[in-house]
Order: sequence, then C-alpha cells, then structure tokens
Amino acid sequence: MTTTALPARRGWHRPVRRRDVALVMTSAALIWVALLAAAAWHVREHWQSVVALRDQTVTLRLPTGMPARAEVHTPLFLRLDTQSKVAVPIDQLVSVQLLNKLSAQAVINTTVPVDTSVSFDQDIPVSTEVEMKIPVVSWLPAMNVMVPVTFKVPVHLTVPIKVQLPLALNVRVTGQVSDPIKVPVRTTMHLSVPVHTKLQADVLNRADFNLVGLQAPFDLRIDQAEVRTPLRDIEWCRSITCVGSEEAAHVQQGQ
Repeated sequence: MTTTALPARRGWHRPVRRRDVALVMTSAALIWVALLAAAAWHVREHWQSVVALRDQTVTLRLPTGMPARAEVHTPLFLRLDTQSKVAVPIDQLVSVQLLNKLSAQAVINTTVPVDTSVSFDQDIPVSTEVEMKIPVVSWLPAMNVMVPVTFKVPVHLTVPIKVQLPLALNVRVTGQVSDPIKVPVRTTMHLSVPVHTKLQADVLNRADFNLVGLQAPFDLRIDQAEVRTPLRDIEWCRSITCVGSEEAAHVQQGQ
C-alpha cells in the first residue's frame, strides 16, 4: 500500500509553535514596558505639579547664616528755582509782511527804442516882393516895379521817426511790497529760561547681611498663591508611609 505525503500548510492555516507564541508575547511585553518607561521619564522631566493655596497660615523660621538684603525707600521732596541757559537752533522760513514804504536810489543805464511819426499840418504865411516890368508908353522901355506880395502856403507833412535813444537816469524809487516775503532764518538763540518746579526723588538704601543666631518663628498668611514644583524634584514614595511623624515634624519646623 502506497502512502502519499500531505503538502505543508501555508499562510494563516499553517500550525503555530509554542516557542513562536512565547517570543511574540515577550516582544510585545518588552515594547509595552519600554513605552511606559519612556512616558514616565517624559512626565518626570517635563511636567510639573501645581498646588493652589488659598487662605493658608504658615509659620516660618529663618535659618542661621542665611544671606539677606534690606532695602529702605525714602521719598525726597525738593523745589528747584534757577535760571537755565538754553541754546535754541532755528532753521526755518519766516513770512514777513512789510507795511512801510521802501525808498531806494536807482541808477538806470539803458537804451529806449523810439518808433513813431510826427505829423505837421499848418499854413505858413509868406511875405515877399516881386519885381515886375510894366510898359508905360509903347515907344518907351518898360519900367521895373517892385510889387509887395503876401500869401499863405498850406503845409501837410508826416515825418516817421525810428531811432534808439540811450538813457542814463539816477532816480529815487519809492514803493510798497503787498505780498509777504519768505525770509530764511538760520541762527542759534541763547535764552535764559527760568525754572520753577517741584521735584520728588526716591532714595534707596540697600544693605546686605547674614542672619546670626537663632531667629524666632513668625506667622505668614498666604491669601492666594500657586506652588509649581517640577516632578523631577519630587522624591517618589517607595512604601505606603513615605514620611514618618518625626520627619514630618522636622519638615514643619524647618518651614
């Protein structure tokens, strides 16, 4: 009788060995522990605890040798009465309105062109003597006679004139400026300004020292405050009772 070997199963239907299951579970547990450790480390290093205090009474005692500093603020009132000299620079344009008349002596040397015409319309009287020969008798020669003559000659003339006339004048000019003029002012004015004022100053006295001897405890009341403590500065409890009664009393006395 011949037996035929069955082919090996593959995929999801193949048999799983216990060793493989244990290896997968161990790897998953290690990864889970690593994630928890990383999360715990991140919380411890970057997070902080916040404790809100309201209407708390605290008794404090300062330790011996503790460095301290004392500051005393003293108000100081003064009155300042003085004359202060101030240099004021001025660089601007100033509008100036001139109300008075301005007088000046002006010398004018120029050439005046003349282009015109002159008309002449008049009767000119003429008085003269005219020599005439008058025959008296036909057989006698003619006689020379001087005859006075008076008459008027009408004259009508238009004479064009086009010349360049040199002109030299020394005259006095008087006028008034109607619009304001812009005058640039660039100077420095030295002024004496009276100063009368009240001053207030704070005088700060500061002293650094160290506490010597046992200090008496004093009460301190906290109305509202927030205490922020990084988790990395907090000691983790390893048992149910982290701090005993003696240690708690010691901590309270130290506070």
